[in-house]
Amino acid sequence: MSIALNDYRKTDEPVDSRQDIYPLHPALLHVKIKITRIECFRYDNELIEKRQLGNEEDDICGLIALSTDAGVVGFKEFAIPSGSLKCDLTTWVALFQRIKGLTLTETVNYAQRKQEAWGPVRFELFESSILDVISKIGSNSLNNRDQDYLLDRAYLFNHTQAYISF
Repeated sequence: MSIALNDYRKTDEPVDSRQDIYPLHPALLHVKIKITRIECFRYDNELIEKRQLGNEEDDICGLIALSTDAGVVGFKEFAIPSGSLKCDLTTWVALFQRIKGLTLTETVNYAQRKQEAWGPVRFELFESSILDVISKIGSNSLNNRDQDYLLDRAYLFNHTQAYISF
């Protein structure tokens, strides 16, 4: 399923707020697609083994999904060393909730401003998931055949130890 970019080419954002955006394709600077949902799935051991994630037995592995009002969903699997978390996963991921409702341009700008506060692991996870959204919109393709299990919510919920959504 492809999306029509013409439906979203209206923006109220001033030009100067867009000049420091590095990953956005120039055609997307005028697109007003918003993040509508952020989800985090913490995988169970069976899915961790199947996906061959993590280097250590106590790594926290899962998936973050960013949904947009255009129907595009960006995914990024992760394996976070448990030692890098100074809180539980819910608190660690909660910082992402501020991007809900932002356009792609605003989202990228916000993440860049928060990069130091978020730390490298959190920033790289977020950056990868937003780049997945951008690449799918930029290519006008929603082809996720290599990641069909990510789209199967029943499968994900059957193999999830924790689920966080905002």
